[in-house]
Amino acid sequence: MSTREEIILGDCIEGMSRLDAGSFNLIVADPPYNLNKDFGLWKETERKTEWREWTLKWLQKANRLLSDEGNIFVYGIHHHMCWVQCMMYELGLVYRRQIIWNYENGFAGYGKRSLNATYEPLLWFSKTDQYIYSPIREPYKSQERLKHKITKNGKVWEPNPEGRMAGDIWSFPTLAGRRFRDEKVKHPTQKPLSISRRIIKHFSNPGDTVLVPFAGSGSECVAAVMEKRGFVGFELNPDYVQLARDRVAAARQDAAGDLLTLPA
Repeated sequence: MSTREEIILGDCIEGMSRLDAGSFNLIVADPPYNLNKDFGLWKETERKTEWREWTLKWLQKANRLLSDEGNIFVYGIHHHMCWVQCMMYELGLVYRRQIIWNYENGFAGYGKRSLNATYEPLLWFSKTDQYIYSPIREPYKSQERLKHKITKNGKVWEPNPEGRMAGDIWSFPTLAGRRFRDEKVKHPTQKPLSISRRIIKHFSNPGDTVLVPFAGSGSECVAAVMEKRGFVGFELNPDYVQLARDRVAAARQDAAGDLLTLPA
């Protein structure tokens, strides 16, 4: 698979129809959630009746493009993720896990007679059981207990120096507040680079090209650059296309600077 770097202005369903079958090891999709967001040319309040049919169409296109060792991740919201999951099953994709993206700075916009939203589901499916995956490790919660010998099932357990295996609850903050002012851009549903980099790093190979059907602010494309992958993204809104391209250009410049500072 040859590496590409391209953000294309246009509809993802039409664009994906022109790509070669089985040509992507990783697809990361952050589609409209069928709420009430305004993405310019795509206003969710005007698309509610067609959302399910449209979702199936782009999933069919994505499924055709996924390689036999490929993974696909789809962001969504608890209101409607059940439909997406059923469609992916029906397409013959292999369920791996529903990841819970938990964030500390939750959303309180559902009113006083409801609960604050502190998570979003993230579906992970693969094309086959021979999927790409490199283990994700996180720091052990208790560092003190690691100082003492631990026996499990009659055997002495030694901690992995890289940390414990990550679970299916991923804690990454949303881009709210002053500490994210350098990363946050003008897009209503921008995903943080932290979670984008984890997906791309651990579920594709270096040198792969990642397919991003809904490029939006370009987070997955920027993460691909940072993790030494290529990308092909589609986006309807020309303002977002320019925003994403600018962010990618900045990431390339930063990457080039890092290379220049490495010892000879």
